[in-house]
Amino acid sequence: MSGLAPPSDLAARRPSIARLRAGTVIHRFYSSEHEPIFFDRGRGGRLNAPDGSYGVLYAAKKTAGAFAETFLRNSGSTQLPLDLLGRKAYVRLKVTGSLSLLQLTGPGLARVGATAEVTHTGLPYDVPQSWSAGIHSLAQNFDGIAYQARHDDQEVCYALFDRAADRLVEESRTVDLDDNWFWEIAEIYHVGLAS
Repeated sequence: MSGLAPPSDLAARRPSIARLRAGTVIHRFYSSEHEPIFFDRGRGGRLNAPDGSYGVLYAAKKTAGAFAETFLRNSGSTQLPLDLLGRKAYVRLKVTGSLSLLQLTGPGLARVGATAEVTHTGLPYDVPQSWSAGIHSLAQNFDGIAYQARHDDQEVCYALFDRAADRLVEESRTVDLDDNWFWEIAEIYHVGLAS
């Protein structure tokens, strides 16, 4: 991990910043057993806190990015299990106050001494979680991280820290995903429902 770990001078670097302004709508597929605004403190998420000391909510700039991060985790699979579809729901979240995110994309990677491997590496998630902890602890009090989706690197995703909770509201939610709009996104990736 040493070569991919956050540099010792991370706090002195000048990161690129992505801003989500008030009124911005972001997209999220979530486990329907939880409320849609849920900041996960478990160890299972790529950019979660390594020690569970803060929660992280995952969302995306567009619905396709949220789809890619949620439903394309099994590389090469072209079928969605029916039980997975039944356990997921979709929500549009509105940002009510400006959010400042450290940008781990494009030139923002080099500016903080990172590579795309940080957010694209597979299990175990020690490397991305160490970056999450390093970014969370910076004096700038970033509200999260902007990064490219691992399974569609044209899509921008967000790992939002729980300090952003008071600036997110639910705009609308859809519990039944078996609808035309969902399958139109799935068709982009040539993914269908398992029989």
